[in-house]
Amino acid sequence: MSSALQSEGFEVDGRRCRERTALLLDYYKRHNYAMLRRGGTEAMYMEKEDLLQKILELESEKREVGSDPRHRDTLCVTVTEETLRRAQEEAAIPPVIESKLEDNNMAERAARKQECEGCCGAYARILQHLERRAEAEQRLREEELALRREELQLQRERAALERERQEAERKERERRFELEREERQVILEILREKMIK
Repeated sequence: MSSALQSEGFEVDGRRCRERTALLLDYYKRHNYAMLRRGGTEAMYMEKEDLLQKILELESEKREVGSDPRHRDTLCVTVTEETLRRAQEEAAIPPVIESKLEDNNMAERAARKQECEGCCGAYARILQHLERRAEAEQRLREEELALRREELQLQRERAALERERQEAERKERERRFELEREERQVILEILREKMIK
């Protein structure tokens, strides 16, 4: 689908997908449901609405975590105390225990990274789903357009055949009329000859 669109001058990329998602979110936030329903079935609309609701929830969670100053202060204090405590413990811990602590720290970092990737992955899956849905809708519109073109072509061909049929019937009527006229002429001449005799 994307290759077909690219050949026509359209390029499907992450930016376009983000713009489309932002546009749909804007319609959803403004309760402009008519624009969301356009070009789809009721099931597609319900699915689109669910996905947009999930995106809004993810964005609000992200804003809450990132913009809450109390959360940031608490995080900074916790990190500072933890850093001090670890620095003091590291000075007194043998290297074997230190490597175990590093392994634990790496495991914690990996867990945090997985949580972040989970949110990003969910957002990416939603965007991919919306992109696939948009491609399917575009494909449907193109197929409908092709069907309409075929119907118009068939109607034109039928109209042309009808005109030809009517023209052939007209010519056939003219030919019969001419034959009947000639027959009458012949009959009249025969009658005249008999009357003269």
